[in-house]
Amino acid sequence: MSKLRLFFLIILIFSSFLHCENDNPVPEVYVDYTIDLYNPLYQALQTVAVAVFIPNAGNKGIIVIKVDINKYSAFDATCTYDPKHEWGRVEIDANGIYATDNVCGSQFSLMMNGSVNKAPATYPLKEYAVDYNQNLGTLHIHN
Repeated sequence: MSKLRLFFLIILIFSSFLHCENDNPVPEVYVDYTIDLYNPLYQALQTVAVAVFIPNAGNKGIIVIKVDINKYSAFDATCTYDPKHEWGRVEIDANGIYATDNVCGSQFSLMMNGSVNKAPATYPLKEYAVDYNQNLGTLHIHN
């Protein structure tokens, strides 16, 4: 195989990976939010499989869950089925490990990277990076 063909093959493969990451229909917004886990509003996050909702962050709020002893996940609360509608927001279910859009019925697993648990949504929840600082007891949620 010529070097030029190899070069184009590598570019094609690389661009397909980039395209997959950007398929999520939830709009990009700047997220830079820090949580103090000792604040009474967020103390529930010291327990595994417990989620909390942060209303004034992300597109339509952010859901944060403790998924393991030292691992947290954060998801935009915008339903991926039809994110442009004002009602397109998921809410934490009573069991705390799923989030459901009560209008379209889509359900997402908060413990499994926001993956779709029930249609009509086909894309997982938009996930944000979470940096856990055990010494300070803080979570930094960002993109």
